[in-house]
Amino acid sequence: MLVRSVVSALVVVLMSPVPTALAQNSLLERWYTALFDVNRVAIADLLADDATIKLEDLGVTQTKAEFIEALDEWEAIVKTADLAWQLEDASPAEEATASVLVCYMFPDNELLIREVFAFRETKIISSVQTTAGESCEEF
Repeated sequence: MLVRSVVSALVVVLMSPVPTALAQNSLLERWYTALFDVNRVAIADLLADDATIKLEDLGVTQTKAEFIEALDEWEAIVKTADLAWQLEDASPAEEATASVLVCYMFPDNELLIREVFAFRETKIISSVQTTAGESCEEF
């Protein structure tokens, strides 16, 4: 009887919705891994068909297709770079949005970017990137 109760309790826990932060963290982990591996298939899978990527500092907004096409240029840059990211403390992940600080580490410089994502189910529907700092000291 005790075993059945424990198993029943475990099933209820496993069937419960995954906490939002954990689900978004998993999605973002997949995103940044795909971005740094320049895995076009994974990136295409993570982006909704109507997704937009806005590079605010450059005044550029790209569709999903335009973003994937621009990965050719990114692929050459990323070979000598590294990154670290974290959910922004002041803006906890919600079901539909998350704000992330990303430190891009290039051989000659670092750049801290704030990236605000919007989600629909398990897809990214938008990303707005802005420069948060010229170095990652505060990261």
